[in-house]
Amino acid sequence: MKVQLALTSLLVISWGVALAYDGDGQPGCKTQAELDIAVFRNNWDATSYWKCETLNKPAIEIKCPSETGFMDSLKNCVNWEEWEWEKPVEPISEADQ
Repeated sequence: MKVQLALTSLLVISWGVALAYDGDGQPGCKTQAELDIAVFRNNWDATSYWKCETLNKPAIEIKCPSETGFMDSLKNCVNWEEWEWEKPVEPISEADQ
């Protein structure tokens, strides 16, 4: 029974990891909500973020100032001492590749 429970737990954890969002987070800026939010985390580079400026045009990448990283929860670049890792989230729409 313990082995079965352990295997089931391992399967659930593996499945959850496999379903985690792993894209770069660049929004397609295809909705008004994305324009209202304006800035989004770059999931592949903590020193930059995406900014929606125009409807139906992919977001542009903006670099944070030196010695800072972008925190999505604050929608701002912060000093590394304040920066914390946050779980990546899928954008409302994605840029066409």
